[in-house]
Amino acid sequence: MRPFRLISALALFPIVAAVPLRAQQQLISQAALIAVVENHKGAVLRYIDAAPDSMLGFRPTKGVRTFAEQIEHAAGGDALIAHLAITGSMKVPPMGDSAVYLHNKAALRTYAAAAMDHTLGMLKGVSDAAMQENIVQFGAKVTRGRALMELLDHFPWTLGQTVPYLRLNGVTPPAYSPF
Repeated sequence: MRPFRLISALALFPIVAAVPLRAQQQLISQAALIAVVENHKGAVLRYIDAAPDSMLGFRPTKGVRTFAEQIEHAAGGDALIAHLAITGSMKVPPMGDSAVYLHNKAALRTYAAAAMDHTLGMLKGVSDAAMQENIVQFGAKVTRGRALMELLDHFPWTLGQTVPYLRLNGVTPPAYSPF
């Protein structure tokens, strides 16, 4: 019985040994990230368009972001994540005056479009080979591609939090579209 277990374990060794190598392979392509962020841009603009002007300062409970601040965090977060992963700097270029865009729907839309365009521009400038390079993002050693995959998590999570904001103001949120 023991020889059978040893043979079984040895048969699995190539699979187990390959896991670390597979973990180093590219997780997502530059083109796929660009497609997702283009979808994010469309979504954030639809959410802004759906909200009445009076809703920008609305917060459903004390201590949470206003609707405009949540939109700023979703779009600006994408810009920061991409900028940091690609340039190594947290100095994202200014895309508007928060004293204005947090209180003016047209200015908020302009800010969100600029932040998403910055993200797209950053992604268009990184090659698939550069996606494999090791970097440090928010204190973690990861490949650039893995750091950029945070775009797939942070934005939908943050924008999704605005659904109750819209519903509490009598607005039906825009339909979700993955493409």
